[in-house]
Amino acid sequence: MARRLLGAVVAVVLAQHGLAASISTGTAQGFAAGTTGGGNAKPVYPATVKELATYLSDAEPRVIVLNQEFKFINTEDSTTESGCRPTNNQQCLAKNNGFKGQDAILMDGDTSMKQTGGCDSGGITVDVTYDNAAKAALAVTSDKTLVGEGTKGVLNGKGLIITGSNVIVQNIHITNLNPHLVWGGDGVQRRTPNGCYQLFGSHGSHHQ
Repeated sequence: MARRLLGAVVAVVLAQHGLAASISTGTAQGFAAGTTGGGNAKPVYPATVKELATYLSDAEPRVIVLNQEFKFINTEDSTTESGCRPTNNQQCLAKNNGFKGQDAILMDGDTSMKQTGGCDSGGITVDVTYDNAAKAALAVTSDKTLVGEGTKGVLNGKGLIITGSNVIVQNIHITNLNPHLVWGGDGVQRRTPNGCYQLFGSHGSHHQ
């Protein structure tokens, strides 16, 4: 999923760096140059999803190291509502071969099913059920470094929304964001009040 950001200056630098001598690795280039994240703050290792959310959203510069999988699925209940089954998924299901496509969660107020991406003119109304956790991303405020240790840094069922500036995200795997649905959740969203910030991201992955 993508969000159009008017007037935003976004620099995401993709590189192949692991967790080595220092907590974060690599050097941000271009518009991301000078990004320091949590700087020299003492690394913290969240043990629970609540602790992780607090570290990411507080006002302190932080270096946050993930050395485990954080499971968010079924932690915030689920929602069932009217959605859209687009033509391509109708055709896929009609083949009855075990494969399934994606239905779509309707945008707020889209009672006609004409304002939602992923729902075409041949779409039909169906009930869709989604996990609420994936729809409400973890807020990441300014001056944060978020890094995974080896392959252990996993966010299972929830993504990130960058609400501040000077943020580093490295070596994080984000997965299971309502994969059966369009608009089921974003891996990384970016939203800042002034539309301009520094973001350095590398060696991460997002699978629905």
